[in-house]
Amino acid sequence: MIRTLGACVAAVCLILVLQASPARAGGPAGTPYVDGISDQSLPAWDGDFSESYFARLFSAVWVRGGHIRLARYVAQWDLMREASGGANSHGDYHEKLEAWLTDVGSLGLVPEIALTSYDGVYPQTLGEYQTRLSELLDLARAMGHPVRYVEAWNEPNGQGAQTAAHAAQLTNSAAALCAQEAYDCTVVAGNLLDGPGVGAYEQEYERALDFRPTIWGVHPYYSVELESEAPLQSFIENLPGGGAGERIWFTEVAAHACTDFGGRLVDNGELGQDRRTRWLVDTLMRNRKPEHVFYYAFLLSERRQPGCAGEPEDDALYQPSAAPGTPDAPRPAASYIWDGQAGALAAECGEPLSYTRAPDGRAVAIAWSSPGEATGFSLPVLANGCTTLTGASTATFIP
Repeated sequence: MIRTLGACVAAVCLILVLQASPARAGGPAGTPYVDGISDQSLPAWDGDFSESYFARLFSAVWVRGGHIRLARYVAQWDLMREASGGANSHGDYHEKLEAWLTDVGSLGLVPEIALTSYDGVYPQTLGEYQTRLSELLDLARAMGHPVRYVEAWNEPNGQGAQTAAHAAQLTNSAAALCAQEAYDCTVVAGNLLDGPGVGAYEQEYERALDFRPTIWGVHPYYSVELESEAPLQSFIENLPGGGAGERIWFTEVAAHACTDFGGRLVDNGELGQDRRTRWLVDTLMRNRKPEHVFYYAFLLSERRQPGCAGEPEDDALYQPSAAPGTPDAPRPAASYIWDGQAGALAAECGEPLSYTRAPDGRAVAIAWSSPGEATGFSLPVLANGCTTLTGASTATFIP
């Protein structure tokens, strides 16, 4: 439900800074809300992270509010063979990673790196793989943003296109590297798509590991699209000990508006995307208690619009504005990913991420600051269901 703010909003859309809000109670082993971002587009939000309106909103609302603490990037495995002219969100694989490390570092987020192949070229030997990974980790350390978590290969039973045995060998190589004192990183094993056959794949993968993973990653796209726990259960029940006591991370997940997990056209719509994010938070996360959850993605790069018309990615939480320096509009699912509370979209104005209908019909996000916390330009905000003006709190503009 999207509320009307009325006269409070003039022609200019306002996005406001907030204080952290209390989180919904959850199980001791699980996060009650999405606390990680897996977004390749981050360095190119609104064209350039350093000039992005959404980057300032994301920092003020999602990061400073205490929700997003980790950031994940799926990197070309051999990007270090490329020469670099420095961080560049529009450059080669190497330069894009430097841009991502710089921007994530500026946000104070904990970095996690997964490797893959985007160009169809794969490591010829385990030695070659380990050398390229070590060079990548060295780069991150030299930039002052050491990688804390490593996924040896992204979604090997899906996008990554690896046999279970070879995926395990890559994981063994990454684990041996992370065990070195110079790197001190932790390997997140698996990172499997919860698609058909995941159980058998996981068993073969686990048998070929030469160490006991402390964290298992999974991409529950099938579960979210079908709104069924069965696909994820197939992964969990084939973990060592049937998954009992294992630390599980949802290292990548999203709810789609117009495509299914196979990229086929469906008609979920934004309300269908919203319903699936609610199911993700209220059912799947509540019942399975993942330690961390990374959402893919928040905003597409270069002001690309999410949707089915010429754009295969329709899972973004925000739609870019038409003009630089103006607010990017949240889709209905964004509010639920924010706090995961039932009825969040119908909450009072005190909700940390509320909505108003702009003159053009798009939703605009609003966050509320506590009394006395405002800086810069301020004005009284609406309270009591957005119907009565009060000076009890103030709204702070992000410049």
